[in-house]
Amino acid sequence: MNFLCHFYVADKTNTDFAGAIAADFVRGSLAHWPEPLRTGMQLHRQVDGWVDHHPLTLALKQQFASEHRRVAGILLDMAFDHCLAKQFQRWHPLSLSQFSEKCYRSLQDSEHLPEKLQHLSPRIAAENWLMQYRQPANINLALTRIALRLKQPQRLVNAIDEIWRLQGQISTSFDQLLPDIVERGQRWVANKPVT
Repeated sequence: MNFLCHFYVADKTNTDFAGAIAADFVRGSLAHWPEPLRTGMQLHRQVDGWVDHHPLTLALKQQFASEHRRVAGILLDMAFDHCLAKQFQRWHPLSLSQFSEKCYRSLQDSEHLPEKLQHLSPRIAAENWLMQYRQPANINLALTRIALRLKQPQRLVNAIDEIWRLQGQISTSFDQLLPDIVERGQRWVANKPVT
């Protein structure tokens, strides 16, 4: 799951919005990060693990052409955000536009963002990334930009069409996956020891 889905899980679990995506910009221990950012970051890592190993995700990855399976996880992260953005009103009482503004404000108001996210968050808001996820062309563009950070960028670029070929199956799986991940997140937060 990418930014939009992580923000959505944060909303449904009442955890820190900035932490929901800050974990993508931090390696190693989270112990020195302040609360509530730290809990948001920890939940992000939990969500990534649950999604990566979920039977629905594993089954979807098997639908990818064999030469594209190594990058299927990256592709599915963006495809899941596209699924949520397309039908956001089905999942949340706010419009996607209202929810996006709430997310951007949380980033702007956070005092402890990782340095890379501090520099990126104004661009995320200015370019309205979360709203852009509705359009397939913008998903393709985001994946092309992600590819530039990889050692073999062409491997990801060549695989982008797979998410559109499998769009129906991805959407059906996402409809089952998202509620399960939210429920796991709510249980994790309820049972997390106070630190």
